[in-house]
Amino acid sequence: MTLYTKTLIICIVLMPFIVTQSSNVISIAGAQNPGNSFSLNETAGHAPNKENVTGSSMLSYVDKLNGISIEYPPNWTFSTNGLPEYSQVVAFYSPLKNITDSIPARLSISVLRYEQNVSLKDYTNLTLTSLNASQQFKVLNSGPTTLNGKPAYKITLSTLPSMQSPLPFSVMQMWTAIGNKIYFLLYSMESSKFYVSLPIVEEMIKSMKLDTSDANG
Repeated sequence: MTLYTKTLIICIVLMPFIVTQSSNVISIAGAQNPGNSFSLNETAGHAPNKENVTGSSMLSYVDKLNGISIEYPPNWTFSTNGLPEYSQVVAFYSPLKNITDSIPARLSISVLRYEQNVSLKDYTNLTLTSLNASQQFKVLNSGPTTLNGKPAYKITLSTLPSMQSPLPFSVMQMWTAIGNKIYFLLYSMESSKFYVSLPIVEEMIKSMKLDTSDANG
């Protein structure tokens, strides 16, 4: 893949760390954490507190153009406009519970199209290599998974606070390769609240369906 593709991968990874707090933009892209590296078989455990997913009925979002459907909680909102990357097709946002919640949890879905078919292994290797080179993340866990019953890869990262980025953020990324497309999911939230919304996000991802009848469309 080209240098442009590598740059695009880094942009997709870094973009969640550019967040809006009230009317101020806070950049979380400056944290440095040398010594952390990612590999295809790297895993790490964690034992945070998690909230249970409520039993309220879910709403359905359907994107026929990209062959995507996903369920989301009725108190979440979504947007298809003003997304930071051209490959992003939709982003879902959690509600702000009180005045101390200035940044919502965010789950975005991107679709990257290439002229030729892309393998999951090649894309994963390139992504992990690009992340290693950036030296801006700490890996929390990493390893193979499935998405809509298809082989996928998942990695959870975090930044560390610094002079340029006082608020630490955590990000969970998941991707799968189908034909000439990469389906890329990204959940981001400030680290102290990352695991609060994680069960809901995992239920959303579990409900996701991909129409692969036109895999090379």
